[in-house]
Amino acid sequence: MLNNLSPIVKIPLKYGLFASLIGIVLIVVFFFSNRHPLLIPIFYDYRIFLFGVFIFFGVKEFKQYYNDDRLHFWQGLIIGVIIYVTVGILVSLFIIIYVEVHPEFLSQYIEGTIRGLELNKDQLLHQSPIKITEEEYQAQIDLLRNIPSWKLGQDYFIKSCIIGFFLAIILAVFLRRTEDRFKKSA
Repeated sequence: MLNNLSPIVKIPLKYGLFASLIGIVLIVVFFFSNRHPLLIPIFYDYRIFLFGVFIFFGVKEFKQYYNDDRLHFWQGLIIGVIIYVTVGILVSLFIIIYVEVHPEFLSQYIEGTIRGLELNKDQLLHQSPIKITEEEYQAQIDLLRNIPSWKLGQDYFIKSCIIGFFLAIILAVFLRRTEDRFKKSA
């Protein structure tokens, strides 16, 4: 199936599928090691490393083996987008299915998020630039207790797109520029 596709699509799909498998394994490992994978702060999220590695090698493979060591920014960006969107979709679908099989995944997420809100309650109500009322705070807690399972998949996908987009831009620029630097010095 992948053999009929253009290399600019085939390569990132291959890397995206493999990265999805690793992402799924990491979610299960984190969950069973009592570290809920969806409660990790975004700055420490494993997706930064995962996307960085797979986007880098996907763009590098395309550049070296299919594009005569040349890379336009748009090519690097398209490859990066296909990789992180593939991972985002497949892992999000896994999360939705996993919540149905293991409902404690959702309940632990809700408990952890409520615990985080309770720890920051004073700051949210009195010290933050955008203060909320006690009623608004309680409404958020009530909404959280009734969150549907598909919202976890949606949250994973959105955060994957945010992380992946910035990494794709950085790596597309970096790999494009390395080619330009070597040609100028030659």
